[in-house]
Amino acid sequence: MAAVARLIARLTHRIGRRGASLLFLALLDLVYAVSLLALPAETRNTPGFVFLVQLLPLGVWGAIWAGVGVLCLAQAFMRVDRSAFAAASSLKVAWGVVYLAGWAIGAIPRGYVSAAVWLAFAGFIQVIAGWRENWER
Repeated sequence: MAAVARLIARLTHRIGRRGASLLFLALLDLVYAVSLLALPAETRNTPGFVFLVQLLPLGVWGAIWAGVGVLCLAQAFMRVDRSAFAAASSLKVAWGVVYLAGWAIGAIPRGYVSAAVWLAFAGFIQVIAGWRENWER
């Protein structure tokens, strides 16, 4: 356990707090992309996913999430990372707005809950994007 903590500390020092945050965002986005592509039938028939498929096929949604995940992964190791943060935040805003719209029209009964979570997460990403690294100070 201590070895893992040391490895994480070295990696964080090398890529900075924003880079480490982008790695977590990449993991989230890539796992979410895979989950969209491998949904079981009973999940595909829930109101949220039925609504999403009416907008775009799940494969397209999955490709969008994967693309943002790959961008976050690549820019985690770069000093210029603004487009990754913008894409990650924008995707979560879009996802939140889709759920909010689905709730507003009655297609997703508790869509406001997912909307609140995704929109809050997008705001948190913007907070992280504003962090300055030691080399910027």
